[in-house]
Amino acid sequence: MENFKPYEKTRLATEPRRGASHSIKSPNSTTNSSVPSSELTRPSQWVDEEIVLESGLIIRDNYRLEEEVGEGGMGVVWKAVDLIQEAGQARDSHVAIKFFSQDFKQHPDALKALVREFHRYKKLNHPNIVKAHGLDRVGTTFFLVMEFLKGIPLNEFIKTHKQGLSLKEAEPIIKNMGHALAHAHQEGIAHLDFKPANVFYDPETKIAKVIDFGIARPLKQSERDETRFDPGTLGALTDAYASNEMQLNLDPDPRDDIYGLACVSYELLSGKHPFNRKKATTAEYEKLTPKPIKGLTKKQNKALLHGLAFQRKKRTLTVTQFLAELFPKKQNYSLGLISMVLIVLGAASFAGWKYLYKPPAPPTQAAEPVFIVSPPAPIVVPPVHQPVVAEDKHQADEEAIEKEKARLAELEKEKARLAELEKEKARLAELEKQAKIAALLQECQKHFDAYRLTTGRNGTALACYKDVLKLEADNAEALKGLKKIEDRYQHWAENALRKGQWSKVAKYLRGLEKVNPQSSILAKLRQRLEKER
Repeated sequence: MENFKPYEKTRLATEPRRGASHSIKSPNSTTNSSVPSSELTRPSQWVDEEIVLESGLIIRDNYRLEEEVGEGGMGVVWKAVDLIQEAGQARDSHVAIKFFSQDFKQHPDALKALVREFHRYKKLNHPNIVKAHGLDRVGTTFFLVMEFLKGIPLNEFIKTHKQGLSLKEAEPIIKNMGHALAHAHQEGIAHLDFKPANVFYDPETKIAKVIDFGIARPLKQSERDETRFDPGTLGALTDAYASNEMQLNLDPDPRDDIYGLACVSYELLSGKHPFNRKKATTAEYEKLTPKPIKGLTKKQNKALLHGLAFQRKKRTLTVTQFLAELFPKKQNYSLGLISMVLIVLGAASFAGWKYLYKPPAPPTQAAEPVFIVSPPAPIVVPPVHQPVVAEDKHQADEEAIEKEKARLAELEKEKARLAELEKEKARLAELEKQAKIAALLQECQKHFDAYRLTTGRNGTALACYKDVLKLEADNAEALKGLKKIEDRYQHWAENALRKGQWSKVAKYLRGLEKVNPQSSILAKLRQRLEKER
């Protein structure tokens, strides 16, 4: 691992102090386990004797620092030797240690952030995500011990490939990154700081690993509510790779990471950021569009644009879908081609049958050719005094008829197989529709939980449930969702009536009218409003 400085730091809500050094504070480098953890969350607890991080410094009698290998908005990372592993003559005794930066420690929730980051690493056990070994402290200085990664940060790798990689060269890197994010999303976690500097790549093994889950957040609102500390309060992000929704501090969503993944993939394939390192909000306002990348098909360039969509509802839904669009699987035969072949075979068979059973020509007229499976032979009309030859001709006709019957039977089998394929096609289409409905219902619930019932710049529960009903007119969940919106407006309107808040009542009735203009409750509430005003 070479020394590097990330060219794109994570921006914190608290402004960095100028001239801050890479040093930590600790009471004479001794262990102090008596300090209550609740007190350590306050910046006033980080002001003891200063210890400068330097090569050769031994931490907790377990780790010997060798060199600084990285710095970001959250802290500084050092390469170190695990002295226990070294004493046991382990093949590789190196680890990476992440310390709090002085800037980050000014935030009152700094310790909570580090504890949450450690637990996320322990939960996300995946070959493309860096492993965390332990969380420890020296006095009031906390540090995270992690797997030492060989290779270089992806931003440094991109700098050495200014014209970008071919899709074939970039494929393992993009898939490694995608599989890591997909696993995190499956575990209910969004990274929210995905950028080249947070990916480590080993050119020898062709393996990429995602690092730095310092500001990752649970995707489910219920889990964020149950957690005492939400990293979203830090307000940290990297502008060039943060989605519109992250810039607006909206609830986390897997599609926030997909925007970052699409940015990094585009940069890897072209050597340039898709929007010249501008914020998504700025790029959308200026109506910027990434240039198509040479060497990619129209569909593959479209896949990148799908992931780079400024609006979340237009962005690729999952990482798996993004990878499938960018690296489509080749198909041998399509159902359309099979259908066409079978139709042609059927037409040919019908023509053969028609000609085979054409009535014989009169004796004075030359007979028309007969189409049979075997090579045609001259037809000789036998004299009346040769009945044996007539019997042979009759036998040949019967054999030709049997062969044609066999061909027609085979055709029927092909038709049956085609029918099965059509059924399978319909089944897959239904599965795809149900998957889309399930994703929409999740989005509807998010709008409902965020009180975006009938108004909202980034979508509403009402519009979302209506989209579901367009796909499936009798969908019970969508109909139930519309009833929930109606009930909520009714509840709000009745409360406002009791309090005499007439303007609010009118507002809630307008919302109720959007959901169900024919509602009997709407009419009753309007009458009450007229009477009580």
